[in-house]
Formats: sequence, structure tokens, C-alpha cells
Amino acid sequence: MTDQSTEVVEGSGREIVPSEGGVVATTDAELVPAVYEEHQHPEPRTYVLIAVVLCVLTGIEVGVYYLEGDINSNLLIAMLALLAFSKFVLVASWYMHMRMDAPFFRRTFTTGICLAVVVYGVVLLTFASTVLNS
Repeated sequence: MTDQSTEVVEGSGREIVPSEGGVVATTDAELVPAVYEEHQHPEPRTYVLIAVVLCVLTGIEVGVYYLEGDINSNLLIAMLALLAFSKFVLVASWYMHMRMDAPFFRRTFTTGICLAVVVYGVVLLTFASTVLNS
């Protein structure tokens, strides 16, 4: 050991430097950024609460669908899309851990979702005369 904060591994020319995300091995005393940072997982109670909210939102979706004859179909589509989007955000952010993931992965995932929404919107507007009632 050279001092309290670093340790030289015999024969490898590497130092082991403790960091916030764990131990990072360095070469020639250059710091290599930690690839993996430990994050705090939510408690099981949080997962159960999110599951209950998802069940309630699903029940609301089923209820909205049964309002079919009493409501304008354009409003019905918008309400179901909003409910589906809110359920998607809950699942992606909590169960897929996007809330706690690295910013690069969040941006990549969000970019893909935004692209999918744009493509879906273009297709919907292309066939709007057959899908939406004026």
C-alpha cells in the first residue's frame, strides 16, 4: 500500500482507487471513470403502491371504454391514449428503473419513445379519415 487511499497491485502496474460508485482500477495513475454507479432501489412497499395505481388506471380504462356510446369517439381515443401513456411512464420509470438509470440510457430510451410517438402520429393522421369521426 502506498497510502491510505490507493493500493498498488503487484506486477500489474495498476492502482486501485476507492470512489463513490465502488473501486476503480487505474493505469499509470490516470483515473478511469466508474462505469457502474450503485443506486438506491425503492422499497417493496413502493412497488406495491405503483401496482395498485396501475390496477386503478386499468379499471378507469375499462370504464372509459364502456362509455363508448355516450362519448365522442375522438375524446374516447384521447382519454385512452392519455391513460395508456401514464401507465407506460409508471412502468418504465419504476419497474424498468429508468428513474434511477444513467442519463445516457434515459435519453436514449426517451428519444426512441418520442420517435415512436411521432411515427404513430403520422400514421394516425394519414388514416384520420377512416379512424377519427368528425
